[in-house]
Amino acid sequence: MNTPFLTNTMILNTPVKKLGAVLALVLSFALLSACSTVRDATDWVPGVDSNEEIKAQEEKEAKEQRLKEQAYKDKAVYEPVMAASTAEADAKINVMISKKYSEDPVVKRDDIGIEVNAGVVTLMGSVNSEESAVRAIALAKSTRGVSRVISKLVVIQLRPATE
Repeated sequence: MNTPFLTNTMILNTPVKKLGAVLALVLSFALLSACSTVRDATDWVPGVDSNEEIKAQEEKEAKEQRLKEQAYKDKAVYEPVMAASTAEADAKINVMISKKYSEDPVVKRDDIGIEVNAGVVTLMGSVNSEESAVRAIALAKSTRGVSRVISKLVVIQLRPATE
């Protein structure tokens, strides 16, 4: 019993079979090349980032670094200007409060110390009545630019000397 074995040359002898074999070969190469160009070879491995993801992360970090550097430059330029203007505003507030105290008949300016820091006024010293302390605090609060008043005023009432 002789069974003829089919060989490649026998299969490819007919023109239709040759065309089918060529198309199958072309199609397989096209699929392989399409698959390899779409994604990286490491994309299928869990925990391993592709080159595209690594590049995107590096670009994001570089952009964040540029923004930080720009913010630092802006702060270096504008912060001294703001500090100078804050100190100037504090000095104006101090002068306005002192003027109000000197014009007020209830408050005695010589006994009250005024400190201003970024719009926060601290009153220190002694006054001769509670009315004077309340009036001093009210005058300071009503001054433009004052955000808060801290009172460290002490009421000292002088007693008349007894003979």
